[in-house]
Order: sequence, then structure tokens, then C-alpha cells
Amino acid sequence: MAIRDEDFGRWLIQFDPGRPQPQLFAAAAEAAVAAQTMQQASAVPWPAAHRPEPDPPPHAPADTAPLPQRDVLVVTWTAGEARTLASLLTGGNFDNWFEYRHNVDAFLPKVTGARAPFNDTQNSEARYHHSLGLYYPFKIGSITALAFKSGLHMAYDGPAMPVVDLWKQIIAETRPKLVITTGTGGGIGSDVKLGDVLIGSHVRFDLTSALKDKPFANTPYSCSAIDEARVRQLITDQLLKPNGDRLETPRIPRMLYPSKPQSTVVSTDIFAFDDSTDHYKLQGLGKCCDMGDATLGLAMTQVGAGAPKWIAIRNASDPQIPNPDDKISEAHQKGTEIYARYQCITTAGSVVASWAVAIAELGA
Repeated sequence: MAIRDEDFGRWLIQFDPGRPQPQLFAAAAEAAVAAQTMQQASAVPWPAAHRPEPDPPPHAPADTAPLPQRDVLVVTWTAGEARTLASLLTGGNFDNWFEYRHNVDAFLPKVTGARAPFNDTQNSEARYHHSLGLYYPFKIGSITALAFKSGLHMAYDGPAMPVVDLWKQIIAETRPKLVITTGTGGGIGSDVKLGDVLIGSHVRFDLTSALKDKPFANTPYSCSAIDEARVRQLITDQLLKPNGDRLETPRIPRMLYPSKPQSTVVSTDIFAFDDSTDHYKLQGLGKCCDMGDATLGLAMTQVGAGAPKWIAIRNASDPQIPNPDDKISEAHQKGTEIYARYQCITTAGSVVASWAVAIAELGA
């Protein structure tokens, strides 16, 4: 599989296994192969009392409309992650999620990154161009929720980091009691295996590239405390088994709870991952790395009074990569292959965790 874009970080944001874009590949046939390779998530046997259900509005909203008010806001980042959220939470309707461009004119001058997916006209579908996101309402019993795929990304949008402003805008509109940022990530440490899920106690920046001069380049932020005992009760092996059985080594994914030491999500401004040589110096900083969760922590310091609870939940879509010969390019390729196959499968675990946290915090 020859991915045309050498920047794998941006490729993983844009590639949708349900609607593979030939322009992301050297040949159209390879797009179809990639879609078949990236296995989509299996259904989860939700308990009847807490089964997620789509909760659409009476009429499709205009893309310029503000978001509806909801109890829970669940935000994810890649097309594959969003398709998995749709499969498990909103009735499998990702192709029909609503486009969100409210107040987009205020963001246009802020997105200056040369490779920002927001500005991409060659590799993305029209619904992603100058779009702040895609979304769909759902409910869990009496809990109202919104699944949202961000159209902005910290590592690509430029030094203004407009995703922080996006956080503040969508929180002001939805007025949630709980905000969850969730998605795929790289496991940090040899003990974090493919498919494991981190429910974070903290997020932190590890900015070493274009954003390294930011005053918060290494700042940690504490997530809100959750009812961990209740979450543990809700996350059962039965919910994790359908997708755990499809991992490279079939197993029940392990949940890493906030009470675990170093239960921190590390947000980098490059596509970093952990390997056995600790090439990117991630070991000791946390248990999973991503490219943006700490922007929610930063935004919450600016929201002020009445800020909702918030938490970061990440799944290990690639584990620590063995690198005995200290060849980081080969380790990168191995991580790419794992991610390209298992992204949606591992995301199912973080969807289960997000569901459980919502119920534990708000009841159902």
C-alpha cells in the first residue's frame, strides 16, 4: 500500500475506510485495498437500559447553524474514528452527519498551516473543506449527547492553534455538563498493548517542533475526577470482546484508569510514537500520545466560571514498536501498518469507555 502523502499524520486524519479517497494513494486500486485492510469495528452488545440511539432533529440544520445544547459532547479527530463513533453510537450513519461551519469566517485567517486538512482541496471531500466539523446527536437513556468530528487539528493548522477557539465555541453552544475528547493514539511503554484504553487523569503538551516556543509547550492539565468505581462496573468484558477478538493477538483490551500512575495523554505537534529506543523521548511522560487532547485542557483554563467536567480517553492504535537496530524509519513503517489495519477496531474500546464515563457521571 503506497500512501501518496508522505506525512502519515495528515493521511490518518483524512482517510475514511467507508469512503476511500483515491487521491490519497498512488493508484485508485490501492485506495480500495486500504479500505479493506482497515477493518471496521464490530457491533457492541450494549445493555438494553443504556443502549445508545440516534437522536436527530426534526429538520436537518444548515451548516451555518450553531450546535444544539446537549448534556455530553464527545469529540474525535480522524475520519476513521468518527466512522466508528457513528457505527456504535449514532446508528451507523456517518455519511449523513451534519456539516458545521458556524462562524467559519472567523477561523479562515487563523488556519495558516501549509498542510492543514481544513484548507485541502486536493485530498479531501467537499464536506471537509473549510468545515469546522461534522456532528450528529444521540442519546443514552435520558442523557442527550453529541458526537463531533473536529475539522481542525493542532499539529497542522499553524501557530494560532485555532482548535482552542473551536473548543470554546462548541462548548459555549452545546453547554454540556461533560466534554470527552477521544480517539486513537500511540501506546507509551512496553506494558501498553494494542487496543488498550487510557482514561486519563491528565493531558499535557510535548511540543518539540513548530509550536515548541509556546509558553505552554510542556504544560500539564488535570482532567476532571470521575466515578472510577462506577465506570469499572459498566465496562464489561462482554462489551470489549467483539473487537478485542479481532486484534492482532485476540484479547480483552485493558483499561488504564485515572488512578494508575502516569495516566496522562501526551499531545505532540508531530507524528510521534514510542519505540524501544525512546526516540521521541515520550517514556515517563504518560501512557499514550496523540496530536491535540491538551488543547482541551488549555481551552478549559480560558472558559471560566461554569466550565463543564472534561476528560481525555485514548486507545492504543499502535503499541510501542520494537526497534532493535535503531532504525526509526523502519519502526515508523511498522507503526503505520498496524494503525492502517486496526484504527477502527481499537477505537471501539475508547467508545465503550466514553459511554461508561457519560453514564457514570450523569446517570441514565
